[in-house]
Amino acid sequence: MSHKLSWKKLLSASRVSGPRKDRTRSVDRSYVKADRRTNFEADYDRIVFSLPFRRLARKTQVHPMASNDHIHNRLIHSLEVASVGRSLSDRVVELAVKESDLSESAHLDLSWILQSACLIHDLGNPPFGHAGEEVVRAWVKEHLEEYFSPAEFEDDDQRTRCISDCLNFEGNAQGFRIASRYDNPSAGYLRLTYATLSSAVKYPWLSTDDRTPKKMKHNVYTTEAEIFKEIADELELYNAQGDFCRHPLSFLTEAADDICYRILDLEDAVEMGICKRNEVHKLFLAISNNKDNDWMSLPQLRGQAIQSLINEFWNVYEADFDNIMNGEREEDLKASLDENYRNLLREVNQFYEDIFGHRKKIATELGAYHILGRVLKSLFKTIQSIVASENYEQIHFLSKRCIELTWGKEHVEQNLNNSYSWWVQQVMDYVSGMTDDYAMKVSGEIGGFSLDMK
Repeated sequence: MSHKLSWKKLLSASRVSGPRKDRTRSVDRSYVKADRRTNFEADYDRIVFSLPFRRLARKTQVHPMASNDHIHNRLIHSLEVASVGRSLSDRVVELAVKESDLSESAHLDLSWILQSACLIHDLGNPPFGHAGEEVVRAWVKEHLEEYFSPAEFEDDDQRTRCISDCLNFEGNAQGFRIASRYDNPSAGYLRLTYATLSSAVKYPWLSTDDRTPKKMKHNVYTTEAEIFKEIADELELYNAQGDFCRHPLSFLTEAADDICYRILDLEDAVEMGICKRNEVHKLFLAISNNKDNDWMSLPQLRGQAIQSLINEFWNVYEADFDNIMNGEREEDLKASLDENYRNLLREVNQFYEDIFGHRKKIATELGAYHILGRVLKSLFKTIQSIVASENYEQIHFLSKRCIELTWGKEHVEQNLNNSYSWWVQQVMDYVSGMTDDYAMKVSGEIGGFSLDMK
């Protein structure tokens, strides 16, 4: 059957063009020719060796600041999601070769792309889990008059776009920003291939889109609008109505994430004594769809439950493959699971009431507002001083001290003439890149609480 989307376009290995200043420079690129990796293998390696990915090891998955070493952090979660994604890639190849225009030779490419998309799906998440996202949004909303006044911006349009991005601060959009850009190595920008980038995009619209306030989700800031369109144009990611649509692999990236966090968050909750082992064991047994497995330990049942969910999510993908390949599906796969599995996932969600109501989690999230709020306030005052100064010496004394704690003098001097909206994004890059521990450290240093008074 002929589809609107074509794998010949969808597997583009193009990357966002490098800086113009580098295009005329004579550079020895013989090392590229000697590299035996494909571009998609290189994506995977770029991610694994990157600072943003490494920092996920010290970021909250669900349970903040856990002292138990068995509890998941964002990095371990991402690796597990990539493992599930790899399992799904084999099925995609078999189906797409048979039902669409995918070549059998693309088997390894799909595996690398899907694994890489899974690795970056949480790359832009701030410290303290989703609570960190909510803190940033709430803080921006409360300080619009003070730090987003018309006088700070070049024009009203720039201000409107900047406010929209910050009020709708989103880990998904921040991750796309980090994974797609090339122009700020200090923020860890990765410049991955178009195929990998689009396979991680779950919400193919901007912060200014009407769907953003309704769904409280989006995947692209206005600062990356041109990059996003460039990718969509090359991959021809448009449906029959001419709207941006999802890459077929993005549904499986999302499914792998859904499967892993729903199962493994519960296992963590048992490990921490928040949920009862026998109750979670009973639920995992039901999800595994095999009552004969009741003798298994919880970790064994977890594996069975994950495999069962892989099968169920795949059934939805396979049944709706034509709509997916025509760019007509937007909702996630779990929305179409059969009634039994939807009910089982509702039972999983009921456990989250205990998880999110746990005293330590609540206390940490309350602390997160004060920690991130102090950092945000100091950095916004700092960038106001930077933009108002003609040279580094004119920057306010306290702002210089914040610069020394954060970006460093050299970075500020090199970018002194950039706009206020550009510096706002630098603040968001810095805050979202913090680990839980580092956010506490910097907040303490800014507040003067790290002084040794002995």
